[in-house]
Amino acid sequence: MSSTRGSGRAWLVYDGDCPLCSRYAQYADVERSVGELVLVDARRGGPLVDELTKSYDLDKGMVLKMDGRCYFGRDALRMLAVLSMGRGVFGGLNRLLFRFPAAARAGYPLLKLGRRLLLGMKGSGPIRPAGR
Repeated sequence: MSSTRGSGRAWLVYDGDCPLCSRYAQYADVERSVGELVLVDARRGGPLVDELTKSYDLDKGMVLKMDGRCYFGRDALRMLAVLSMGRGVFGGLNRLLFRFPAAARAGYPLLKLGRRLLLGMKGSGPIRPAGR
């Protein structure tokens, strides 16, 4: 009997100072679809962050790297929603709200605004990984 669990690995690069981003990353329920989801705090830097900052402004969105492709911002949000098992209140809402391109396009700016407000209240500046 084959497993329904994915056999690969995906990386989600997000802003670890943002409570909204951190909670989203923690509750993204995609392991059964992708195998392992590796959470990477962009503020800590590292080889993957260095690689991604050449092409993406991590202050403007998270990045999901999977199967050799990168999904940025609202596309990452949509892909995570599509891959989500939809368990629990968070998972169900995430899958319901963001699996459709139009919903992700409309909702992502609101999430970015929430991030900016929360980071402002915390006094956090922009993401600046080491060496940047």
